Amino acid sequence: MAANLQHDDLHGIPVTEEAFEQVISAENPYRYEFIDEVLYDMTESSPEHSEIVANIFDLIHAHIAKEDSCKVYQDQYVSIPFKPSVIPDVVVTCDSADRDKDKQLEPFKIQAPCIVFEVLSPYTENYDRTEKFARYQCCSLLKVYILVHQDEPYVEVYRRETKWRQERFSAGQTINLDQIGLELPVNVIYEGVLS
Repeated sequence: MAANLQHDDLHGIPVTEEAFEQVISAENPYRYEFIDEVLYDMTESSPEHSEIVANIFDLIHAHIAKEDSCKVYQDQYVSIPFKPSVIPDVVVTCDSADRDKDKQLEPFKIQAPCIVFEVLSPYTENYDRTEKFARYQCCSLLKVYILVHQDEPYVEVYRRETKWRQERFSAGQTINLDQIGLELPVNVIYEGVLS
C-alpha cells in the first residue's frame, strides 16, 4: 500500500477498534485497514500494484510449495498483539499454528508473520512506513519487513536482526531471504510491470 493518507483522499468511516475487528471477522470480499480510528476500504489497487503483488506471491509460492514448514498468503489478515489487525499484500509464516487447522485462530488470521511485503501506493505510504510498521514490530516472530515501490524498481528491506536498519535494492540486485532460503531478484518483482 502507499503515500501520506489524508482523510479527504479516502472515504473512511469512524469506528472503534472493537467494531473494526468485528467487521473483518465476517467473510467478505473487501480489504479493510484501521487507521487513526477510521475504517478504510483498501480493496481497489492499481494494475501495477496487483501485478507486483502477484509476482512476489508466485515466486515465493513456487519456491516453498514443496515444503511443509512455511506458507505464503496474499491479502490475509495478521493478528497484532494488543493492536488492530492489519492486512499485508504478501506475508510468509513459518509457524505451525498458522498451518495447523486445529491451532488456527477463528476466523483465520496469521499469528506469526515471518516476512511481510507491502507494495507502496500514494494513499498509504506514510501509514505503511509508520503506524503499520510499528504494529508489525509487535509480532515477535517477524524477521523481515519489505516495502516495494510501484513506479520504479526500488525495494526497501528492514530486518529485525539489524534493528530494522534500512537496506536498499534496485534493478539488477538480489534480496537474500535466508528465512526461506530464497534469493529474490528485484527484476523478477517488476517483471511485466515496468518497461
